[in-house]
Amino acid sequence: MTSKSTSTKDIEDIARQAQAGIDVSEHFTGQYQAKQRTDVTFPLELLRNIDEDCRQRNISRQDWILEACTEKLHGIKASE
Repeated sequence: MTSKSTSTKDIEDIARQAQAGIDVSEHFTGQYQAKQRTDVTFPLELLRNIDEDCRQRNISRQDWILEACTEKLHGIKASE
């Protein structure tokens, strides 16, 4: 077995553990950012407004959503 296939197996195992809600933070060194995909259903009119703002600012929809969520969380933490 090559080290690449062993590494892939380990990564898949860690992903399954994370998906099951198990703390996998011991596998991360802090050099990389853990990411998880999520599906969100937006009302069409909101999505059109987001896309228009993305075009004006020349950013991707994903970057826009990440920025909006980050701003919202900072606002929540600031008000605590």
